[in-house]
Amino acid sequence: MSEREPPDFAMQRAVEVLASIYERKRPARAPTLPPRAHAPIALFNERLSLVVGNSTRREVERELGIAYRYPSAGWYTYCLRITGERAFLSLFFSDAILSAAELYRPRAAQAPPLEARDCGSYRLVPGEIELGMQILALPEYYTSIPAPSGGSYEQIFATGFPGGSALVMGSDGTIERLAVYVDSSTAQSE
Repeated sequence: MSEREPPDFAMQRAVEVLASIYERKRPARAPTLPPRAHAPIALFNERLSLVVGNSTRREVERELGIAYRYPSAGWYTYCLRITGERAFLSLFFSDAILSAAELYRPRAAQAPPLEARDCGSYRLVPGEIELGMQILALPEYYTSIPAPSGGSYEQIFATGFPGGSALVMGSDGTIERLAVYVDSSTAQSE
């Protein structure tokens, strides 16, 4: 004779009801992650390619010279002339390896009056994304993210790539800032 008790039909029915509720509320498929670039994104010109996690401070200084320390400790900034306007190229290094690169037109009243130098135009590649372009021209792997209220830019687009992430920021449909950052899990401060 078996020592098992017959199933409690009320309990079995309760489990079936709960399972059916779970199945109805569960999403039909897992949410998809935003598209990512399949290759590293670099801030590039024909003389110097800035690749986070790879480019060295020595390479940068050999091409661009000594930088001005701005906007805060650890950042090294160069003033460039791009399409006739001043732009700042701000770089952050970790153990002499590039961790972050930002290209933007200075907006702050307290921005230093640095002399702009002709170094060629920088752009994010792949994608050939430059300051002054229309935001609508971004590749499909850039995803719109909410801009903070009261922030400097109305529109922000982001993507990830192996080893880092890239941001494109702008206002009135025009790109005003380009940035690439190394994956924060591998970054250390200088």
